[in-house]
Amino acid sequence: MADLPTSIGRYRIDSQLGRGSMGVVYKAHDPEIDRPVAIKLVRVDLLESHHREDYLARFRREVQAAGRCMHPGIVAIYDFGSHEGDPFFVMEYVEGVPLDQTLPKGAGIGPAAAGDIVLQILEALAAAHALGVVHRDVKPANMLMTPGRRIKVMDFGISRISTSHLTQAGSVMGTPRYMSPEQIRGEEVDARSDIFSTGAVLHELLAGRTPFTGAGLEAVMAKLLYEDADIEPEGPSMPGALRAVVAKAIAKSPAERFQSAEAMAAAVRGAMGLASTPSAGATVVMTPPAAPPVAERDPTLRDAALLAAIERRLAEYIGPIAGRLVRKALETAATPEALCETLAGAIDAPEERARFLADAKARIAAGGTLGTGVRQAAPARLTAEEIAKVEQDLTRFLGPIAKVLVKRAAATASSQTALRQALAEHLEQPGERTLFLSGG
Repeated sequence: MADLPTSIGRYRIDSQLGRGSMGVVYKAHDPEIDRPVAIKLVRVDLLESHHREDYLARFRREVQAAGRCMHPGIVAIYDFGSHEGDPFFVMEYVEGVPLDQTLPKGAGIGPAAAGDIVLQILEALAAAHALGVVHRDVKPANMLMTPGRRIKVMDFGISRISTSHLTQAGSVMGTPRYMSPEQIRGEEVDARSDIFSTGAVLHELLAGRTPFTGAGLEAVMAKLLYEDADIEPEGPSMPGALRAVVAKAIAKSPAERFQSAEAMAAAVRGAMGLASTPSAGATVVMTPPAAPPVAERDPTLRDAALLAAIERRLAEYIGPIAGRLVRKALETAATPEALCETLAGAIDAPEERARFLADAKARIAAGGTLGTGVRQAAPARLTAEEIAKVEQDLTRFLGPIAKVLVKRAAATASSQTALRQALAEHLEQPGERTLFLSGG
């Protein structure tokens, strides 16, 4: 391809994945971590000059919103930068196909498969909504289906943090057949708008079409705003209980819908006769049993340098959420080996899981205290590159003062994890603190 760049930032460009009216998505390679990534490059030169500043502000908000959403069911954001004056961000590369390309034309996929997919979508949305992020464009085209039938929600391109005022009143964003009435009217939207869109997706998965159809855009919008939804009659492909879930989710008034993704997920599980736990095919954040008594835990689990090394290894496979999973697994792990076994469960590919376990256990053997008489290695000193990375991440939230704070804290920190923990107290927003601690 003639206009394919050789590199963007430090990333080597391998191929083009897609192109839209305002930008291009590339498959690229990160030489620092040796992994594939996807890069979205936005062409701001196509904008009129008086629109560019507003668009760049919106784009930065877009990246911040998506970057806060660290969940296995959401495509992770790794990096942000500028290439020849155009902004770009770096995403997790997912081997998968957009859901709309996997669906049969004009036919449903069955209640069990439809319910499983929607439960995964709702789990991812619940994580985003908890951080104040509304997706605003929930549709099959924005869901990737992996070979293991895992769903990864992508393209938070028109999402926004609830406190942002960059989206002006009266502007309409989204895809008409899945949009909520309040979104069409250009009103303020919240998580219940995503609930509406998810209800439309569930109907399509069951019936092969959305409940809002028409001869053209105006007809579809009129249907959404003023007319009753065309919900498929009850039958084998549309069980009555799931039909009731769809009807409640796509109610025209937000007050009449499910008030949260968790509430809708509970209703879907109930309609399918499932226990009140995430579906078997869903991506699950680990919720292990109570932690063992402190006296039974290996003291190596307090080795910050070892934990930081394990976290970095895990991040190579699952991205920024690694930090959160390590902290969660530490609540129950009795030994470093048990910790690694638990963390390996978050890696889908068997060969990658095995490689992570081999690397992590080698690090434990080389530097951890594995029992009486085994010497614990001295904590590794922070390198200039590690300090610079922490400074870069903190600057995103605090600006130039980050350099002073990092220099002061680095004088006593024994690891990058310890340094981040010392600096996190300067971040007031929980979402920002979580993102910074994870290294995202």
